Amino acid sequence: MLKQIQNYIEVDDFFYQKDEVIAPHSSLWGDFNFSLNGILEYEIEGQIYLSPPNYGLWLPPQTAHTSIALDEQITHYVCIRVHPCLCRHFAPDTKTLSIRPFLRHLVHEILEQKQQGITTLHYQHLLLVLMDQLKTATAYDHYLPQTNHVLLKPLLQQLADPQLFHRSLQQLLSGLPMSERHLLRLSQQELQLSLSEWRNRAKILYAIAQVRQGKTVKKLAYELGYQHSSSFIEFFKRYTEQTPAQLRDI
Repeated sequence: MLKQIQNYIEVDDFFYQKDEVIAPHSSLWGDFNFSLNGILEYEIEGQIYLSPPNYGLWLPPQTAHTSIALDEQITHYVCIRVHPCLCRHFAPDTKTLSIRPFLRHLVHEILEQKQQGITTLHYQHLLLVLMDQLKTATAYDHYLPQTNHVLLKPLLQQLADPQLFHRSLQQLLSGLPMSERHLLRLSQQELQLSLSEWRNRAKILYAIAQVRQGKTVKKLAYELGYQHSSSFIEFFKRYTEQTPAQLRDI
């Protein structure tokens, strides 16, 4: 398949303005979509999925979906289409996949060569490496899962509220009519994430959008409850594998 891999994997990129809606559609091929910068919100089979930088969405063939660009700046988005005969290597349902820096660099190289009309053996090899990277990427059900649980739903709203980011998780849990231990068990059952991890992901979504809008690291660090900018930068890099300055310069 080495000489024909370009017939089985297609890589394209798109640019979306804020609030631009991509109309509902589906494909006979599988879709792996991820953002080079910016955030897209997807509606897939009645559920909401977020696609921030460094996390992409795998959509099996014939999965109807629509999306909207959330970022204030232009969102640069990549769509990798996978031929149905290769989709057996991936999950039969929608998954959120972790994007490693190597995969991002690989996609940049593929797009650059495609733009130049290069379809050499090297280009085909890049597509094979891309396929291997997608097959081995860490998968999750959701990046920021939601629930209708009577206690967890309002709690998640508080945890995702930027005006409350400066308050600790323990402070937010202290006024609830059940023990912290019970809430943590409930979180794992309903979300498959700890409350602290869920809140960190909510914070990073907010931080990405604010960095792209030009907010200073010092001000963001304060808003997210960090006493020192260096601690916030370390947190940001742990989740995005980039510093705020690197993300801003993309």
